[in-house]
Amino acid sequence: MDDTKGPTRADTAGLAAETDPADQPSLAHLRSELDVIDARLLEDIRARIDVCVRIAEFKRGQRIPMMQPQRVGLVHARAEQYARENGLSADFLRELYNVVISETCRIEDAIIGSNGGPSRTPG
Repeated sequence: MDDTKGPTRADTAGLAAETDPADQPSLAHLRSELDVIDARLLEDIRARIDVCVRIAEFKRGQRIPMMQPQRVGLVHARAEQYARENGLSADFLRELYNVVISETCRIEDAIIGSNGGPSRTPG
């Protein structure tokens, strides 16, 4: 992961461009900030999967098919809009959501196909 974002960049000779170190947060501080964000991201992924487990249990009880293409399309459209509004790559967010959706579909399929067997408990 590139954690060198900011005014200091490696030049073509592989040497750091000169900046005043007093103007820059320490690398350790920036990495610590990134660690906090990563912890939140992981917690949010876990929480998203927990909600998908509850959705799968509802779908199983109501005999609703696991795959809902219109919902997947809505999630992708929201991510694309977010990318446009925030200067992010829409392709990146589409790929990220493809991975997340693939995993949650795998989990939902296991729950819906379990016919009332044990499922992952949220938490």
